[in-house]
Amino acid sequence: MTRRGGGFSLPLLAALLLIFGFASPAPSSQPGASAPGSGQPAPALRARAAALVPLFNRTTKPERILAPSFLAQIPASQIDALALRLTGQFGRAKAVDRLVAKSATAGTAFIAFERAVARVELAIEAKPPHRITALLVSAAEVKGDSLAKVVQEIWGLPGQASLAVARLGGNDPPQFSIAHKAGKPLAVGSAFKLFVLAELSRSIAAGERRWSDVVPLDQFSIGSGALESWPAGSPMTLHTLAVLMISQSDNGAADTLLHLLGREKVERLLPELGIAAPDKLRPLLTTREWALLKAGDGGALLRRWSTASEAERRALLAGPVATLKTDQADLSRLIAVPNAIDTVEWFASTGDLVRVMDWLRRHGDRETLGILAINPGIGRIPAEEFAYLGYKGGSETGVLNMTFLLRGKDGEWHAVSGTWNDPAQSVDEGRFQLLMSRAVALVR
Repeated sequence: MTRRGGGFSLPLLAALLLIFGFASPAPSSQPGASAPGSGQPAPALRARAAALVPLFNRTTKPERILAPSFLAQIPASQIDALALRLTGQFGRAKAVDRLVAKSATAGTAFIAFERAVARVELAIEAKPPHRITALLVSAAEVKGDSLAKVVQEIWGLPGQASLAVARLGGNDPPQFSIAHKAGKPLAVGSAFKLFVLAELSRSIAAGERRWSDVVPLDQFSIGSGALESWPAGSPMTLHTLAVLMISQSDNGAADTLLHLLGREKVERLLPELGIAAPDKLRPLLTTREWALLKAGDGGALLRRWSTASEAERRALLAGPVATLKTDQADLSRLIAVPNAIDTVEWFASTGDLVRVMDWLRRHGDRETLGILAINPGIGRIPAEEFAYLGYKGGSETGVLNMTFLLRGKDGEWHAVSGTWNDPAQSVDEGRFQLLMSRAVALVR
């Protein structure tokens, strides 16, 4: 599995997001540097910003302007693929519209394409040849963009895709301005971890638990994340587990919390959260169960699961799945091609996820909302344009979801959720990332 920052399967490496880059810290100012933001960039920074135009047009090889440290993290082939995506959606790069210096070796370049202006954060080496050490396409403003255009592009995606945008206020139901297939349950990957967070938040509000409670790390998954190598029984606060589950999509943290809280309790909360078809989520899988059903026992468990009733599925989880060892799973079945994404998954509509975010807005405490805001799901700079931005997403091969809780600087609350499923092939994560970033920007 791959981890997506906030997604179930694999963080999209920066190179797989349209927002991309190996974001090393910006070097400090050098003697003789122009003042940050002065609008008078150093000549070397100006030259490297200008070199982005032929880089994006693929008339300059990445190796000519990108530092070896950068290319060690993101190969030139991935840079070429991203350049193709940029020019495919925005047309050819034309010029540096403007460049704002943060130091002699770091700044923000606004690159004009035929149909958009992209905001690019870059840093360069302090000494010649001043190659680029960090690069981040953090936003793109499409000329004449609108939510209707975003919906039209989502409509054209292969497979099935959905987008929901709603205004939130008080205790009123969400007011949907965009509801493209917003009632259709689709596979959402790790976005299900929002349900676990909601039950944890409910239990704390009810006085049943505290964020500072310490519990043992007792559940391990496949592709778990940071906790995968930790010793069993390691003491963890509930707050730490929730932070890892949401901000890093750590599967071990999610399974530990789901085991602690109780599968049935989370399932009972689903209707209150606004899930229109909670039966599609029962029994609510742990990430370990998800992986073993898809990749374990040579496919036999998957075949049994596909035709089983809810009661039979619960028996499978308590019996054969519980006793199967994780090292018996064929991991290639999780990443090679989409695998049973319409059978073994967590299913929710984008409308459902908007309502879940609204529930968390209304019922979550300061810690809950703070946890949701750690990983904004889009570039930090666009995120800073909101008074609040919470996020959780999910992904696996053929599945991608991105769900946002937003508060504008005018105080208005919105939720945005998009899902893309394709049972035939991997989805283009960078393309969808861009579409969702545009939707979020248009809501702002």
